Amino acid sequence: MSTLVLRTLLPAILFTSLAFGANYFLLGHLVKSGGAALLSSQCPPNPGPYSVRYVGIGSIDGLLCILVAFFQSSFDPTTFPFAADFLASWSGPVALTFIEAARSGRSTVLAFPAVLGLFYQTRGAGFTFPLFWLALILSGHTRLDRGSARIDQARAEAALFAVLGGFVLPSVLMLILQDPVVTAAWQFFPAWMWALQATHLFIRPSSRHHTSGYWTVQATFIFTFITSAISHVAAIGATQDLGLLRDLYVPPIAPPDPATTTLQLATHVFLQWDAIFTLGSSLFGTLWFAGNTKEAALIALWDVIATVVVGPGAAVSGVLLWREWTLNGAPEDVSKKE
Repeated sequence: MSTLVLRTLLPAILFTSLAFGANYFLLGHLVKSGGAALLSSQCPPNPGPYSVRYVGIGSIDGLLCILVAFFQSSFDPTTFPFAADFLASWSGPVALTFIEAARSGRSTVLAFPAVLGLFYQTRGAGFTFPLFWLALILSGHTRLDRGSARIDQARAEAALFAVLGGFVLPSVLMLILQDPVVTAAWQFFPAWMWALQATHLFIRPSSRHHTSGYWTVQATFIFTFITSAISHVAAIGATQDLGLLRDLYVPPIAPPDPATTTLQLATHVFLQWDAIFTLGSSLFGTLWFAGNTKEAALIALWDVIATVVVGPGAAVSGVLLWREWTLNGAPEDVSKKE
Protein backbone atom coordinates (compact mmCIF):
# COMPACT_ATOMS: atom_id res chain seq x y z
CA MET A 1 0.00 0.00 0.00
CA SER A 2 2.84 2.40 0.89
CA THR A 3 4.46 1.79 -2.51
CA LEU A 4 1.19 2.57 -4.27
CA VAL A 5 0.84 5.80 -2.30
CA LEU A 6 4.41 6.97 -2.93
CA ARG A 7 4.58 6.03 -6.60
CA THR A 8 1.06 6.83 -7.73
CA LEU A 9 -1.33 8.61 -5.38
CA LEU A 10 1.07 11.12 -3.82
CA PRO A 11 2.59 12.35 -7.12
CA ALA A 12 -0.86 12.44 -8.74
CA ILE A 13 -2.22 14.66 -5.97
CA LEU A 14 0.91 16.83 -5.66
CA PHE A 15 1.61 17.55 -9.32
CA THR A 16 -1.99 17.97 -10.45
CA SER A 17 -2.44 20.42 -7.58
CA LEU A 18 0.65 22.31 -8.73
CA ALA A 19 -0.69 22.42 -12.30
CA PHE A 20 -4.06 23.79 -11.13
CA GLY A 21 -2.27 26.27 -8.86
CA ALA A 22 -0.12 27.43 -11.75
CA ASN A 23 -3.17 27.96 -13.94
CA TYR A 24 -4.78 30.05 -11.19
CA PHE A 25 -1.78 32.25 -10.42
CA LEU A 26 -0.42 32.59 -13.97
CA LEU A 27 -3.45 33.08 -16.18
CA GLY A 28 -5.81 34.10 -13.38
CA HIS A 29 -3.60 36.92 -12.15
CA LEU A 30 -2.81 38.04 -15.69
CA VAL A 31 -6.52 38.49 -16.41
CA LYS A 32 -7.51 39.94 -13.02
CA SER A 33 -4.67 42.45 -13.00
CA GLY A 34 -5.64 43.75 -16.41
CA GLY A 35 -2.39 42.48 -17.92
CA ALA A 36 -4.18 40.34 -20.49
CA ALA A 37 -6.12 43.38 -21.72
CA LEU A 38 -2.91 45.40 -21.92
CA LEU A 39 -1.31 42.66 -24.02
CA SER A 40 -4.33 42.50 -26.33
CA SER A 41 -4.21 46.25 -26.83
CA GLN A 42 -0.75 45.88 -28.37
CA CYS A 43 -1.97 43.53 -31.11
CA PRO A 44 -4.45 43.35 -34.03
CA PRO A 45 -6.88 44.83 -34.66
CA ASN A 46 -5.15 47.49 -32.57
CA PRO A 47 -2.02 49.19 -33.91
CA GLY A 48 1.17 48.74 -31.96
CA PRO A 49 4.93 48.22 -32.21
CA TYR A 50 4.54 44.43 -32.23
CA SER A 51 1.54 44.27 -34.58
CA VAL A 52 3.58 43.21 -37.60
CA ARG A 53 3.68 40.41 -40.16
CA TYR A 54 5.71 37.52 -38.68
CA VAL A 55 4.78 34.44 -40.72
CA GLY A 56 1.97 35.81 -42.88
CA ILE A 57 -0.85 33.81 -41.27
CA GLY A 58 -3.30 36.01 -39.41
CA SER A 59 -4.07 33.76 -36.44
CA ILE A 60 -0.42 32.81 -35.89
CA ASP A 61 0.74 36.40 -36.28
CA GLY A 62 -1.84 37.45 -33.70
CA LEU A 63 -0.59 34.87 -31.20
CA LEU A 64 3.02 35.77 -31.88
CA CYS A 65 2.22 39.44 -31.36
CA ILE A 66 0.86 38.65 -27.87
CA LEU A 67 3.90 36.55 -27.00
CA VAL A 68 6.36 39.10 -28.38
CA ALA A 69 4.68 41.94 -26.49
CA PHE A 70 4.85 39.81 -23.34
CA PHE A 71 8.54 39.00 -23.56
CA GLN A 72 9.66 42.39 -24.84
CA SER A 73 8.04 44.01 -21.81
CA SER A 74 9.96 41.63 -19.51
CA PHE A 75 13.23 43.10 -20.84
CA ASP A 76 12.72 46.24 -18.79
CA PRO A 77 16.05 47.01 -17.04
CA THR A 78 14.46 46.69 -13.58
CA THR A 79 13.22 43.14 -14.19
CA PHE A 80 15.70 41.91 -16.81
CA PRO A 81 18.03 40.16 -14.30
CA PHE A 82 15.16 37.97 -13.13
CA ALA A 83 14.02 37.14 -16.67
CA ALA A 84 17.56 36.16 -17.69
CA ASP A 85 18.03 34.12 -14.50
CA PHE A 86 14.77 32.22 -15.01
CA LEU A 87 15.61 31.47 -18.63
CA ALA A 88 19.04 30.09 -17.66
CA SER A 89 17.59 28.09 -14.75
CA TRP A 90 15.02 26.59 -17.10
CA SER A 91 17.76 24.98 -19.22
CA GLY A 92 18.03 21.93 -16.93
CA PRO A 93 14.35 20.92 -17.05
CA VAL A 94 14.22 21.61 -20.80
CA ALA A 95 17.30 19.43 -21.37
CA LEU A 96 15.75 16.68 -19.23
CA THR A 97 12.72 16.41 -21.54
CA PHE A 98 15.02 15.59 -24.48
CA ILE A 99 17.31 13.31 -22.45
CA GLU A 100 14.41 11.19 -21.21
CA ALA A 101 13.10 10.84 -24.76
CA ALA A 102 16.52 9.50 -25.85
CA ARG A 103 16.62 6.54 -23.44
CA SER A 104 16.47 3.01 -24.82
CA GLY A 105 13.44 2.08 -22.74
CA ARG A 106 11.64 5.41 -22.95
CA SER A 107 7.92 5.59 -22.38
CA THR A 108 5.76 6.68 -25.32
CA VAL A 109 4.36 9.42 -23.10
CA LEU A 110 7.80 11.07 -22.92
CA ALA A 111 8.91 10.34 -26.49
CA PHE A 112 7.86 13.67 -28.01
CA PRO A 113 9.53 16.55 -26.13
CA ALA A 114 8.98 19.02 -28.97
CA VAL A 115 5.21 18.55 -28.67
CA LEU A 116 5.51 19.13 -24.94
CA GLY A 117 7.54 22.25 -25.70
CA LEU A 118 4.93 23.76 -27.97
CA PHE A 119 2.39 23.13 -25.21
CA TYR A 120 4.35 24.94 -22.50
CA GLN A 121 5.11 27.77 -24.91
CA THR A 122 1.40 28.49 -25.23
CA ARG A 123 0.09 27.49 -21.77
CA GLY A 124 3.10 28.35 -19.61
CA ALA A 125 5.94 26.23 -18.30
CA GLY A 126 4.58 26.53 -14.76
CA PHE A 127 1.41 24.71 -15.80
CA THR A 128 3.06 22.14 -18.06
CA PHE A 129 6.13 20.99 -16.10
CA PRO A 130 4.16 19.64 -13.11
CA LEU A 131 2.34 17.43 -15.63
CA PHE A 132 5.66 16.43 -17.23
CA TRP A 133 7.01 15.33 -13.85
CA LEU A 134 3.80 13.44 -13.13
CA ALA A 135 4.13 11.61 -16.46
CA LEU A 136 7.81 10.88 -15.77
CA ILE A 137 7.01 9.36 -12.38
CA LEU A 138 3.91 7.39 -13.38
CA SER A 139 5.60 6.04 -16.53
CA GLY A 140 8.31 4.45 -14.40
CA HIS A 141 11.19 6.65 -15.58
CA THR A 142 12.29 7.16 -11.98
CA ARG A 143 12.80 3.39 -11.61
CA LEU A 144 14.61 2.48 -14.83
CA ASP A 145 17.16 -0.32 -14.93
CA ARG A 146 20.52 0.15 -16.59
CA GLY A 147 19.40 -1.29 -19.92
CA SER A 148 16.28 0.86 -20.20
CA ALA A 149 18.12 3.98 -19.03
CA ARG A 150 20.93 3.62 -21.56
CA ILE A 151 21.46 6.41 -24.10
CA ASP A 152 23.74 5.73 -27.04
CA GLN A 153 26.35 8.23 -28.17
CA ALA A 154 24.42 9.40 -31.22
CA ARG A 155 21.26 10.23 -29.26
CA ALA A 156 23.23 11.82 -26.43
CA GLU A 157 25.06 14.06 -28.91
CA ALA A 158 21.78 14.91 -30.63
CA ALA A 159 20.19 15.94 -27.32
CA LEU A 160 23.18 18.13 -26.42
CA PHE A 161 23.19 19.65 -29.92
CA ALA A 162 19.46 20.39 -29.56
CA VAL A 163 19.95 22.08 -26.18
CA LEU A 164 22.88 24.23 -27.31
CA GLY A 165 21.66 25.15 -30.78
CA GLY A 166 17.90 25.03 -30.29
CA PHE A 167 17.48 26.53 -26.83
CA VAL A 168 20.64 28.23 -25.57
CA LEU A 169 21.65 30.07 -28.75
CA PRO A 170 18.15 31.48 -29.51
CA SER A 171 17.78 32.48 -25.85
CA VAL A 172 21.10 34.33 -25.81
CA LEU A 173 20.24 36.10 -29.05
CA MET A 174 16.83 37.10 -27.70
CA LEU A 175 18.27 38.50 -24.47
CA ILE A 176 21.10 40.37 -26.19
CA LEU A 177 19.32 41.72 -29.27
CA GLN A 178 15.87 42.25 -27.72
CA ASP A 179 14.49 42.49 -31.24
CA PRO A 180 10.79 41.62 -31.79
CA VAL A 181 11.53 39.37 -34.78
CA VAL A 182 14.18 37.44 -32.82
CA THR A 183 11.78 37.17 -29.89
CA ALA A 184 9.11 35.80 -32.26
CA ALA A 185 11.58 33.23 -33.62
CA TRP A 186 12.48 32.18 -30.06
CA GLN A 187 8.88 31.09 -29.42
CA PHE A 188 9.50 28.12 -31.72
CA PHE A 189 12.58 26.87 -29.89
CA PRO A 190 11.05 23.42 -29.20
CA ALA A 191 10.70 23.00 -32.97
CA TRP A 192 14.28 24.22 -33.50
CA MET A 193 15.46 21.69 -30.92
CA TRP A 194 13.60 18.88 -32.66
CA ALA A 195 14.94 19.90 -36.08
CA LEU A 196 18.54 20.03 -34.85
CA GLN A 197 18.17 16.72 -33.05
CA ALA A 198 16.72 15.04 -36.15
CA THR A 199 19.42 16.53 -38.37
CA HIS A 200 22.18 15.30 -36.08
CA LEU A 201 20.72 11.79 -35.96
CA PHE A 202 20.46 11.77 -39.76
CA ILE A 203 24.16 12.63 -40.06
CA ARG A 204 25.31 10.46 -37.12
CA PRO A 205 22.68 7.69 -36.72
CA SER A 206 22.48 5.39 -33.73
CA SER A 207 23.18 2.40 -35.97
CA ARG A 208 26.75 3.65 -36.44
CA HIS A 209 27.39 5.36 -33.11
CA HIS A 210 25.83 3.06 -30.54
CA THR A 211 28.44 3.17 -27.79
CA SER A 212 27.38 4.62 -24.44
CA GLY A 213 26.68 8.34 -24.45
CA TYR A 214 26.97 8.62 -20.66
CA TRP A 215 29.69 11.30 -20.63
CA THR A 216 27.89 13.38 -23.24
CA VAL A 217 24.72 13.32 -21.13
CA GLN A 218 26.75 14.34 -18.10
CA ALA A 219 28.32 17.16 -20.12
CA THR A 220 24.81 18.40 -20.91
CA PHE A 221 23.83 18.56 -17.24
CA ILE A 222 27.20 20.04 -16.23
CA PHE A 223 26.57 22.80 -18.75
CA THR A 224 23.05 23.51 -17.43
CA PHE A 225 24.38 23.46 -13.85
CA ILE A 226 27.13 25.99 -14.57
CA THR A 227 24.89 28.22 -16.69
CA SER A 228 22.13 28.26 -14.07
CA ALA A 229 24.52 28.87 -11.18
CA ILE A 230 26.41 31.71 -12.86
CA SER A 231 23.20 33.42 -13.97
CA HIS A 232 21.61 33.16 -10.53
CA VAL A 233 24.67 34.37 -8.62
CA ALA A 234 25.10 37.25 -11.07
CA ALA A 235 21.46 38.30 -10.75
CA ILE A 236 21.57 38.18 -6.95
CA GLY A 237 24.94 39.93 -6.82
CA ALA A 238 23.76 42.74 -9.07
CA THR A 239 20.91 43.58 -6.67
CA GLN A 240 22.30 44.79 -3.36
CA ASP A 241 19.05 46.12 -1.88
CA LEU A 242 17.07 43.38 -0.10
CA GLY A 243 13.79 45.16 -0.81
CA LEU A 244 14.50 45.27 -4.53
CA LEU A 245 15.64 41.64 -4.42
CA ARG A 246 12.35 40.65 -2.81
CA ASP A 247 10.36 42.56 -5.42
CA LEU A 248 12.42 40.90 -8.13
CA TYR A 249 11.88 37.31 -7.00
CA VAL A 250 8.84 37.15 -4.69
CA PRO A 251 5.45 37.49 -6.45
CA PRO A 252 2.40 39.06 -4.81
CA ILE A 253 -0.24 36.61 -3.59
CA ALA A 254 -3.07 38.87 -4.80
CA PRO A 255 -3.15 40.10 -8.40
CA PRO A 256 -1.88 43.65 -8.93
CA ASP A 257 -4.47 46.43 -8.92
CA PRO A 258 -5.87 46.85 -12.46
CA ALA A 259 -5.98 50.61 -11.94
CA THR A 260 -2.21 50.84 -11.56
CA THR A 261 -0.96 47.75 -13.42
CA THR A 262 1.55 48.29 -16.18
CA LEU A 263 2.41 45.78 -18.89
CA GLN A 264 5.88 45.42 -17.40
CA LEU A 265 4.47 44.65 -13.94
CA ALA A 266 1.89 42.16 -15.22
CA THR A 267 4.43 40.18 -17.24
CA HIS A 268 6.94 40.19 -14.39
CA VAL A 269 4.40 38.78 -11.94
CA PHE A 270 3.47 36.11 -14.49
CA LEU A 271 7.13 35.10 -14.89
CA GLN A 272 7.64 35.08 -11.11
CA TRP A 273 4.83 32.54 -10.66
CA ASP A 274 5.96 30.70 -13.78
CA ALA A 275 9.40 30.23 -12.23
CA ILE A 276 7.97 29.10 -8.90
CA PHE A 277 5.82 26.37 -10.42
CA THR A 278 8.32 25.29 -13.08
CA LEU A 279 11.36 25.05 -10.82
CA GLY A 280 9.34 24.17 -7.72
CA SER A 281 7.75 21.15 -9.41
CA SER A 282 11.20 20.15 -10.70
CA LEU A 283 12.68 20.30 -7.21
CA PHE A 284 9.81 18.18 -5.87
CA GLY A 285 10.19 15.80 -8.80
CA THR A 286 13.84 15.10 -8.01
CA LEU A 287 12.76 13.43 -4.75
CA TRP A 288 11.32 10.53 -6.76
CA PHE A 289 14.80 9.70 -8.06
CA ALA A 290 15.68 8.46 -4.58
CA GLY A 291 15.88 4.71 -4.12
CA ASN A 292 15.36 4.80 -0.35
CA THR A 293 14.57 7.14 2.54
CA LYS A 294 18.20 8.13 3.11
CA GLU A 295 18.64 9.19 -0.52
CA ALA A 296 15.35 11.14 -0.41
CA ALA A 297 16.54 13.03 2.68
CA LEU A 298 19.90 13.82 1.08
CA ILE A 299 18.25 15.03 -2.14
CA ALA A 300 15.88 17.24 -0.14
CA LEU A 301 18.81 18.67 1.84
CA TRP A 302 20.75 19.31 -1.37
CA ASP A 303 17.73 20.98 -3.00
CA VAL A 304 17.34 23.39 -0.09
CA ILE A 305 21.02 24.30 0.31
CA ALA A 306 21.81 24.47 -3.42
CA THR A 307 18.72 26.59 -4.12
CA VAL A 308 19.92 29.16 -1.60
CA VAL A 309 23.55 29.12 -2.77
CA VAL A 310 23.40 28.63 -6.56
CA GLY A 311 19.69 28.76 -7.37
CA PRO A 312 16.93 26.21 -8.05
CA GLY A 313 17.95 25.53 -11.66
CA ALA A 314 21.45 24.50 -10.62
CA ALA A 315 19.99 22.46 -7.76
CA VAL A 316 17.88 20.46 -10.21
CA SER A 317 20.82 19.97 -12.59
CA GLY A 318 22.95 18.73 -9.68
CA VAL A 319 20.44 16.00 -8.89
CA LEU A 320 20.21 15.08 -12.56
CA LEU A 321 24.00 14.63 -12.63
CA TRP A 322 23.85 12.30 -9.65
CA ARG A 323 20.88 10.42 -11.06
CA GLU A 324 22.62 9.82 -14.39
CA TRP A 325 25.64 8.49 -12.52
CA THR A 326 23.48 5.99 -10.63
CA LEU A 327 21.81 4.91 -13.88
CA ASN A 328 24.74 4.65 -16.28
CA GLY A 329 27.97 5.67 -14.58
CA ALA A 330 28.18 3.81 -11.29
CA PRO A 331 29.38 0.21 -11.03
CA GLU A 332 26.54 -2.30 -11.19
CA ASP A 333 26.59 -3.15 -7.49
CA VAL A 334 26.53 0.53 -6.52
CA SER A 335 23.74 1.56 -8.85
CA LYS A 336 21.28 -1.04 -7.58
CA LYS A 337 18.60 0.41 -5.38
CA GLU A 338 18.08 -0.96 -1.92
